[in-house]
Amino acid sequence: MHEDTHHDDQPPAAARLEAGQIAAFWSDFSAGLSALEALDGQEFVERANELLQRHAPGLALELEGRPAEAGARLVVTAHGNIEQFENVQALVREAPRCPPYAVQAFRSRMAPGPQGSNFAMHMQGFELSCAEVLVAHYDAGGIVGLELSFAKPIPQDMAEHARHMAFIMLDHVLGEWDFSVRVGPVDFVDASADARGGAQPLSAFPPVFDAFQREVLGRSYAYPQEDEDRWISLEVRARDAGDDEPPDLLSFHDGANALATRADLSHFLTWTFPVSSQQELDSARDAQDALEAQLLSQQGGILAFSRMERMQSRVAAFYVADPADAVQRAERIAARHAPGLEAELQVVFDPAWHEYLGLYSAIHRNRHAKEAA
Repeated sequence: MHEDTHHDDQPPAAARLEAGQIAAFWSDFSAGLSALEALDGQEFVERANELLQRHAPGLALELEGRPAEAGARLVVTAHGNIEQFENVQALVREAPRCPPYAVQAFRSRMAPGPQGSNFAMHMQGFELSCAEVLVAHYDAGGIVGLELSFAKPIPQDMAEHARHMAFIMLDHVLGEWDFSVRVGPVDFVDASADARGGAQPLSAFPPVFDAFQREVLGRSYAYPQEDEDRWISLEVRARDAGDDEPPDLLSFHDGANALATRADLSHFLTWTFPVSSQQELDSARDAQDALEAQLLSQQGGILAFSRMERMQSRVAAFYVADPADAVQRAERIAARHAPGLEAELQVVFDPAWHEYLGLYSAIHRNRHAKEAA
């Protein structure tokens, strides 16, 4: 038996929180904090979430520690719904200082104990522990693919229930961001099949996951140093391009892979300049280079690739931390370097770096095929 499940199938896109909604929540929360701190931890969370739902439905607050306790932490979570992750980040980004609480986006991993990340769940009369969930992993195009199986027999009428419990356990063991963003396809297989090999208990998986990210996928999550940075130049052709049309010229930032899926670089910004002369091309390039330099100097973003399209426009694509700030910077730079050109700016939320990793996987798959041939 081999059953495919894609954990990243999500509900329709969530409505983006407006600045007014965010400000109203934090204002109401701050005003009511003293009353909330008079409650016990469970009531604190329940009342805080009643307040949050008025302003940001789909999000939730969790409390690590006790109310008013030094080191307590407020965690804003979307319960793994990646369509709400942009709202989580926006809410946390605008959070006021409210000592003694730190405000954090997304649930952390469960802290490992003496037996690793092992714990058991009891639901509807059925028990499952992390040691009884077996995990094999592989490179699924720049993200981690998983194959899950069970180390004990699962009654047929509990099979769907056990799979649901395994997803919940993965979320707790890996943390909300890692599981929702850095894990791609999740398949359930028979333990006897173990198609990938090397399956191990979920309780021991977090360090294996981290090592795979670092050593196989190349994710240091640090900006690449100039002396070890890599770029690839290619000629590419759109599927609908005619044989007599010029190819696109792609300059791909291979070294940016080190940052792919970093949580503070989850917005994909494209900046397109129409060009009809060498002078206009030079102006567009100067403007895009200037934005790249500014973002890099403050580690507020990175250029993922640039592309000359049909000799008619030049596109630069960035992953940025603060999209509003990056757009303002681009507009100021354009006014200085390319005042006569009408550029187009577009921003999309892309925490899994789909736009980048799609190209990255295709480029490296093609290179490996050529090397093998």
